[in-house]
Amino acid sequence: MDIRVINLTPATSTEQQRALDEVKDFALTDMDRGGQERWTYHMLDEPTLSVELRKFADPRTSASNRVDSVSFQPCRTWHHRSQDRYKIEEWSLPGGTWTYAAVFDGHMNHDTVDYVSTQFGPYLKDQLDSVLRSRPPPSALPKLVSDTLKQSLESIDETMISDFLALFPREADALTRLDPARARHLVNENGGESSGYRKTARAFGGTTALVTLVSPTRGHLWVANVGDCVAVLGEKDRSGKWRGRVVNSIHNGSNPGELDRIRSEHPEQADCVWNNRVLGFLAPTRAIGDAWLKLPAIYAELVFKHLDADWFSAETVEPHVPRIRTPPYLSNTPDVYHLELGAEAGQGSAPQRALILCSDGLTDLYDGYSPQEMADEWIELIGRELNSSSGPNGARTNLALSLLREAIGGSDTQLVSRNLTVEMEERWMDDTTILVQRLS
Repeated sequence: MDIRVINLTPATSTEQQRALDEVKDFALTDMDRGGQERWTYHMLDEPTLSVELRKFADPRTSASNRVDSVSFQPCRTWHHRSQDRYKIEEWSLPGGTWTYAAVFDGHMNHDTVDYVSTQFGPYLKDQLDSVLRSRPPPSALPKLVSDTLKQSLESIDETMISDFLALFPREADALTRLDPARARHLVNENGGESSGYRKTARAFGGTTALVTLVSPTRGHLWVANVGDCVAVLGEKDRSGKWRGRVVNSIHNGSNPGELDRIRSEHPEQADCVWNNRVLGFLAPTRAIGDAWLKLPAIYAELVFKHLDADWFSAETVEPHVPRIRTPPYLSNTPDVYHLELGAEAGQGSAPQRALILCSDGLTDLYDGYSPQEMADEWIELIGRELNSSSGPNGARTNLALSLLREAIGGSDTQLVSRNLTVEMEERWMDDTTILVQRLS
């Protein structure tokens, strides 16, 4: 056997130094998980670090210059792309311009959150337009708008589920006898937006929704919530101190009231909530979509047996189907809040206010904090930023970006670098969307 000898020229001192320079800014981390596994990340200095954060977070400011936004998911693999969506719109309606802002946090797939985030706003706008054209007395408006928000959120959920149900026979016997080949065709036929696949995907995926409306005078605020997004209202009091409060109830397994509600609706079923999740599967206790948790088990069995989709894992979902005995387990009913903000905009005596809307990715970054503790910390930061920019030479800051920066490490450049650049194929943090609206 011939042996070939390859002679390698030793690296020069310059080449050795260059090689060391290429890796000197890299480090290893266990991502606070413990264990033996380590991942590489890139240490970045300013201003490069801030530039990278802006690239990932895509900070924006609305056309009215009142609402700042970011939407952040540092894991760049296609499979783990963000399922968060948000909308900020100004609506010209009878009586003036209304501000609509909403955060949607999808799960299971992208079909549901894409559909709801694009279709809900126009539907709500039409409903609100009809209400305002009836010229209700001012005293009736708070309840009318609240009812419109509730009806609109329930309606889009019910429409998606009705569209799905229309694919199948109505009679229970016919459904159980449905030919498997026919069932497979119905849920996988993909001929456009009205196809069987689209209707199935929209109904069986899910999304939370946090929706706000601000009246033209900015004297009234409505907040409607389905799921575990969070709205925080901050206000600067007469002493100059900023104070925050969580506006909405959080609909997930961390809320004992939600777990008690589900148990009371299914008193004979101990596993209706398990491991603080609906049927042991879903963390939000209210959502749009997720039809399999709202319908008889036969529909879940049909879809999960025959659906061919890259977002669906039968091994993950099918073990939960036998628990579907007394549906629905998941509510689509929003909590709706009306807040009268007192002095109307432009009257001088109105206190300075800001409204934060966020997906649960932000709250996940504050593990161990109570909702009120998070609200206090966020509003303190927003207040500092607003105070510093209120002078004649104050630069306008994207408040959502400031809040995100603080959440992923703040002034700790090593921690921020790690959270931005760690080389992992899986998500190391949840999708995080933040809107901050200046209300005065």
